[in-house]
Formats: sequence, C-alpha cells, structure tokens
Amino acid sequence: MSKPIPPHLLQKRNRSVADRVALDLAYLIETNVYKPGDRLREIELSERFKVSRAPVREALRILATRSLVHIEPMKGATVARLSDQEARESVEISAVLFGFAARKAAIHRNDEDIQSLYRQVERLEAMTGAGVEPEEFFRQTLRAGFAVLDAAKGGRLRSLILDVRAGAAHNFGPYGFTTEELRVRAAQRWRDLADAIVRGDGDEADRLAQLTHVDSLTAALKITA
Repeated sequence: MSKPIPPHLLQKRNRSVADRVALDLAYLIETNVYKPGDRLREIELSERFKVSRAPVREALRILATRSLVHIEPMKGATVARLSDQEARESVEISAVLFGFAARKAAIHRNDEDIQSLYRQVERLEAMTGAGVEPEEFFRQTLRAGFAVLDAAKGGRLRSLILDVRAGAAHNFGPYGFTTEELRVRAAQRWRDLADAIVRGDGDEADRLAQLTHVDSLTAALKITA
C-alpha cells in the first residue's frame, strides 16, 4: 500500500501543474486564441489542458496577479484588455528581453535549433507577397520567435517574455505587417537574426532581435495613430 503524499509535497506538485497551465494559457493569449474580453471558463480550460479544475483556478489567479486576466466575483475570469500605452510599453520591454534571448541563443544553439529557426524564417519569406493576411504573417513571426527562445534554453526567460507580451498583440501585432514592403523587410530582419545566431554573434543577434520588435511597433503606430 502506497504512503499518502505529504500535504506540502502535494501543494508543490499542484502548483507546478498550475504554473504550466498559466504558461500555456499565456501563450494562447499571446497568439490570439483567446482575445481581450473572452471568457475563460474553468471547465473548458480543464478539458483543453487535461487537468482538474483546481490547477486551472490557480493558474487564473497567477495570471490575474500579472494583469493578464481579470477576475470578477460571481462572473469569473476574462482576458484583460491593455490600453495602447500599456501595450506599447509591453512591446518595448519585450524587445529588450528578446534581445537577451537572442544573445543566449547565439551561445547555446545546436544543430536542431538552427534547422528549426531557419525553417520558420523560410516560412516567413514565403508569406511576404500580396494576398497574405497580416494576422497570418504576425503569427508566423511568433513561431520564429519561439524558435529563438527554444535555442536560448531559458525556461524562465521564455516565461517572462510571454508574461510581458500577453495582450499586447491585440493592440498592435498584425498592424506592423499590412503591406508587402513591411513583410519583406521583416522577413529579411529575421533572416539576418538567424544568421547572427548561427555565427555566434551575440551582440548582433541582440540588436537585430530588438529591431524585429521596434520595426513592427513603429509601423503599427503609424497606421493606428
């Protein structure tokens, strides 16, 4: 007969599940699966993540402390809405963190990371022409960004970037890629970034990674002003 799990260990185990759910949910918010104002129902989330409702409830509380989720008594949780100023600050902070991630990727990348990153960049380059929805291109930049984060080998850094950016995409994301010219320039920037990471040039990778954010934000601000 197995021994019961001590309460303090059980709490730690449950918290780790809640943290994982919080990270996964933050990713879904970042990638527009859940949009500002969307209801976040515990039953639906528990089915999606294949966990009980307890860690889902804790994950929502975690995201509420990070201002990603708004919880109202008797009404439940919804995805929080960022003001334009909050979203802009989020992108600016994310740019610095992403630059650091690219610097780490230039040190820790392996052959598999390189192949994954170039694969995502090639997909971006194939999406620069006319007829491509800005939203589709934006989603692909996120996939390329996650390839960089995978190469950086920093779970904590990945979590921080997701936390900072969550919600900001709804304000500016696709607007930075509304023309073929903007998409071509963005794809070239990502190609240069991948090359810098492969060369192991951390300084250049940091600079280019930040510019992937700055370029799209600048273009988006011109359109939304």
